[in-house]
Amino acid sequence: MSVNNTAVGATITYSLFLLPDSTNPIAETTASSFSSLPSGDYIVVATQTLGSEENEQQQDITINNLTTTLDYDISHSTTSNCDEFGKITVNISSGNPVSYEVISGPETVAPQTSNVFTDLPQGTYIIRVYDDCDNALSKTYTMLLDINDLIIGEVGLPIVYDNCDEADVEISIDAAEDTTIIYPLSVTLTLYPPDGSPEVAFSQSITSGDDLNFTINQLIPLFGSDSFDVNVLIVDSCGLIFESDQIVNPNPKVNLTTTEEFCGEFLNVAINNYLPPFTLSFTSAPSGFDPSDYNENYPGPFTQDDGTIIFGFDDNPVPTGMYTVEVVDSCNRVGTGTIFVDEVVVDPLVITSNNGCSPNSGILEVRIPEREVITATIISAPSSFPETLPFNADEFIVGDILTIQDNNLPAGDYVVTVVDNCGVEYTLDANIPVFQFQGLSVLTLPNCETETGSLNLSSNHGQLSEIIIVAAPSAFAETIPFDATSLLDGNGNLFINNLPVGDYQFESTDTCNFDYTTDVTINSYTSNPFAYTLTRNCGSFDVTINDLDQTVTNQTYWLQYYFEEDEVWGHPNTGVAYTEGDIPNSTTAIEIENMETLYNIFLTGDFRLIKVFQSINSENPDVYCLDQFANFTVYSDLVISGVYNLNCSSGGNPSDVVVEAIGVAPFNYSIISPITINNGTNNVFSDLPNNIYEIRVEDACGSIENITINLENLLPLARANQPDDFTICKADGIDQEVFQLDTQNEQILGNQNPNNYTITYHLSQSDADTGNNPLPNQFTNNTNPQTVYARVIHNNLALCHATTSFQIYVGQVPVLSEEETVYICPNGTATLIADSGFDAYLWSTEETTQSITVDQAGTYTVTIIDEIGDFYCESTKNYQVINSEPATIENIEISDWTANENSIAVMTSGAGNYLYSLNGIDYQTQNTFSNLEPGEYRVYIKDSNGCGIVDKDVYLLHYPKYFTPNGDDINEFWQIKFSNLEPDLKVFIFDRYGKLLKQLGSQDAGWDGTYNGNTMPTNDYWFVVTRANGLTYKGHFTLKR
Repeated sequence: MSVNNTAVGATITYSLFLLPDSTNPIAETTASSFSSLPSGDYIVVATQTLGSEENEQQQDITINNLTTTLDYDISHSTTSNCDEFGKITVNISSGNPVSYEVISGPETVAPQTSNVFTDLPQGTYIIRVYDDCDNALSKTYTMLLDINDLIIGEVGLPIVYDNCDEADVEISIDAAEDTTIIYPLSVTLTLYPPDGSPEVAFSQSITSGDDLNFTINQLIPLFGSDSFDVNVLIVDSCGLIFESDQIVNPNPKVNLTTTEEFCGEFLNVAINNYLPPFTLSFTSAPSGFDPSDYNENYPGPFTQDDGTIIFGFDDNPVPTGMYTVEVVDSCNRVGTGTIFVDEVVVDPLVITSNNGCSPNSGILEVRIPEREVITATIISAPSSFPETLPFNADEFIVGDILTIQDNNLPAGDYVVTVVDNCGVEYTLDANIPVFQFQGLSVLTLPNCETETGSLNLSSNHGQLSEIIIVAAPSAFAETIPFDATSLLDGNGNLFINNLPVGDYQFESTDTCNFDYTTDVTINSYTSNPFAYTLTRNCGSFDVTINDLDQTVTNQTYWLQYYFEEDEVWGHPNTGVAYTEGDIPNSTTAIEIENMETLYNIFLTGDFRLIKVFQSINSENPDVYCLDQFANFTVYSDLVISGVYNLNCSSGGNPSDVVVEAIGVAPFNYSIISPITINNGTNNVFSDLPNNIYEIRVEDACGSIENITINLENLLPLARANQPDDFTICKADGIDQEVFQLDTQNEQILGNQNPNNYTITYHLSQSDADTGNNPLPNQFTNNTNPQTVYARVIHNNLALCHATTSFQIYVGQVPVLSEEETVYICPNGTATLIADSGFDAYLWSTEETTQSITVDQAGTYTVTIIDEIGDFYCESTKNYQVINSEPATIENIEISDWTANENSIAVMTSGAGNYLYSLNGIDYQTQNTFSNLEPGEYRVYIKDSNGCGIVDKDVYLLHYPKYFTPNGDDINEFWQIKFSNLEPDLKVFIFDRYGKLLKQLGSQDAGWDGTYNGNTMPTNDYWFVVTRANGLTYKGHFTLKR
C-alpha cells in the first residue's frame, strides 16, 4: 500500500474493513501491507495525521477466491459377477488431487498417484486424497461384491384348491440385505412321495427378474391327506448353491381368533388350503355351548363365499373356555384348530376428591369403560356418613356414570358395589381424602409472536366469581386496579392471552367465598440454540434433540435441509420444498422426537432445526408457534472455521492463537511452518511472536486441512461493536417500557457469525465482565434513559469475551386526532389537513406540508415527527378518501289499494350513502315508507356525503267500497281514487256474471250506475284495473240505491 501527496512529517495509518461492516476495522497498521487475508470485499482507509490535524482517503479492494475445494465420489467394479476381489476408483469432481491412499479397511494402500485401487476384498474402507495445497479429504466407502445371497421362503399352498389331486404352489425368493439378485438361476423342486414312490422333480430356468425378489410358481401333485417332503434347490451362474428342505402339509389350516364385542367375545374361524365346500364341527367346547345358537348356518356346508365363519350375535357372545374346531373339506381332508376364549375383564375407574366448599363436600365417581353403571350401593362408609347402610345410590347415576357430589360425603374409606349393563358386579374400595384448602392453580405459557404470555387461573374449590388485577407491569394496557371478572369463562376459569411480560398480583373470590391473593410472573418465550447435540461421523452425522423447555406445550421438532440451487428449505431426503411460515410435516421435514437421536444422515450442506409448539390460547387452540432455534453446516471435509487471537476486551494475550475446526473429533493441531509445533488436541498456541504461520489440523477420519495466517491481522475471538441507542416511542405518558434487547445483536456482532456467539445484557460493566445477572431479552427500564451493557462470548471457545454499551430511552409519540374519512363528489377535490404543532410532516404522496389537496379516492397517510433532543418519535395518521355521487333511482315499488296501509319502496344505486324523505325535510336511512294514505307523493333521495338530492313523483291508488247514484249529487259516480294521476290507467266494470258493463279511462268522471241507459240495481259489482306498468288489480264494490 502507498499514498501520494502526503504532508511532510505526517504519519500514515491504514485501517482494514471487511464488508459489509464498514464501521469496525478488522486490522490496523502503519506498515505498507496486510498479508494472509482470506477472500472477500475490503475497504482500506489511509489516515494522515499531523499534530492535531488529520484527513483520510479510502480504496475498495476485492480478493478473489481462486482455490477449488477438493471433492470426489467413489465407485467400484469387478471383472465378472463371481469375482471375490474388486477395484475401487476415486472420481474427482473438484480440486487438484496429487495422491491417493487407503488408510483403513480389510487392506491398506500406501500413497500413490493413481486414483484406482485394485484386488481389494469386500469390506469398508477409508480413502484419503491429498490436493496440491497439502490438504487431505477422507471418505468412507463400503464395497459389496456382486455375488448372490438368496433367502428361500416357504412352499406356499393356495388358499383354495382347484381339485383334490394337485396344487399350484408359490415360493418367494429374496435377496439378503444389501445385495441384489444376479440372473440366470436354475431352480429344481424335488418331491418325495410319502408312500416311498420314486421322487418327482420339476426344473425351471429364471433368466431375469426383479433385483430384490422373484416368485417360483409350480403345479405339483398332492398325495391325499399325507404330508410330504420338498427340496428347493437354486444354483446361480457362479455355481453357488442355495437349498431348503421343507415339509408340505396339504390339509386345511384352521385359524381361530376372537373379536371383543359387547359383554363378551365372538369366535372367528378362518380356513386356508382347502377345496370347498367344507363342514365344521366342535370336538370340544365349554359346557352348554350349542354352536347353532351362535351361527344359524352351522354346521355347513360352507363355501368360499362365506369367508370367515363367525360364532356370536349382538348381545349373545360365546361362552368363555376352550374350543377345538374340526374342518372337513370336499377332499375329505381334515384340519383342526384350538383356542381359549377368555372372559373380557373391565376395570372400573374410581375417582375421588374433597376440594369443595366444606370438609364434607367429597366427590365419588365410578366409570366402567365402554359399559354402563346400572345400579350402585354403598355398603361401607365412615361413621359420620349420614345415610343408613346399605345405601342405594342409584339416584346418583347420570349418563351411565355414578357421581355422588353433595355436602354429605365426609372424608374416609368407602366400599361400593356397582353392577354394569352386562350383569357384572364389582366391589370397589374408595377413599375420600381429608379436606385441605388450596391456592389457585396457575398456568402460564409464553407466546411466540409477541413479547407476551398466556395465563390460566382456576380455583381448586368453587368456581371463581370475582377477580381483580391489583398490580401489573407498566406495559399492561388497563388502569390498575383492573376488574377482570368479565373475562371469567362459564366454568369460572380465567383465560387471558397476550399479557405483557412482568409481575402481576391478583385478588379473587370463588363461589365458596374463599379469598385468594396470587402472585404471577409472565415470561416470554426464549429460544434455546443449544437444545440439540450434533455428532459428526466420517461421512455422516447424528443429531439429538435435548430440549428441557417446560414453558410450552405440544412440542414437535423438525430437521430441514437448504437446497441452494432452488433457494428453498425442504425435506432432506425427498427434496419436497417447504413454504416459510407453514407448520412443518413429514412431507417437508424429518421429525425428531425430543430426547431421541436421528442417526446416519449421509448429507452435507446447511441444515436447520425447527421447534413447533403451542401456548395457552382459549380463543383458537389450533394456533401453533414456530421457532427456528438452530442452524448448522455439515461439510464433506474437515473445515477450519476460524483462527483468532485472544486479545478480547476482557483481557488476553494477542500472541495467543486459538483454532476452531469443524469435523470429526478428536483433532490434532500443529504448526508446520516456519516452525514445527505438534500441539496434540490443544487448539491454543501460546506466546507466538509476530509472523506468518501455516497451521495444520487433522481429524479422526484422517482428513487434513491447512491454513496460513498472519498474526498481525488476526481478529480477537470475541468483538463487541458499538450499536445505536435504542428508543421506544409510546403514547401513555409512562417512561417505562419493555425493550427487546436482542434486536441489538446484529449491530453488536457485525461480521461475526451469530450462530457461533452468545450475547447477554447487563446493568453494569462489572456484571458484563463476569456474566452475572444477565437481563431477560424483554427488559423493562428502571430509569429513563438507562445504560445497558452487552457481553459477547464464543459458544464453542469460551476463552475470552468482549463488552460494549448503549442507551435505552422511552419517548412519547405525537398524540393525533382520529383517522378521517373524506368524500369526493364527481369532478371535486378534498383538502387533507394534518395536526398542527409538530416538527415535520411526510405524506404518502411525498409532500412535506401540513396539508395537501387530492382529487383521487384512496388511502392517504401522513407521518408526523416530534423531535426530542437526540431522539425522535413519530405517529402515522390515515385518511380514507372515498368517491361519492348523487343517487340513481332504479325503481320505485309501491303497495296501494288500501285506505291507510300503503307503502313506497325506493330502489337506488350509486357510490354514495343515501337518506330518504317524502317532504324534503325529514330524512330516514330506510328506503321504505309505510302506513301511507292514497294520493300523490314526491320521494327525495339525498347523498349524506353532500353530493346532491334527486326526487320523483309517486301515486298511491284506492277505490270506493260503494257509491249511491240516486240523484242527490252526493257520491253519484264510482271511479278509482287519484286515477287522474295515471293517464294510461284503464278500469273495467263487470256484473256478478262477468258481463262487461263499463270501461273507464283515467280522466273519466266515473261510472254512473247505468248500462245502455238503464239504471243497474243495488248489488255488488266487480272491477279490473290495468296500470301503465302492466300490473292489474281486481276488486268489488257495492251499488246502493
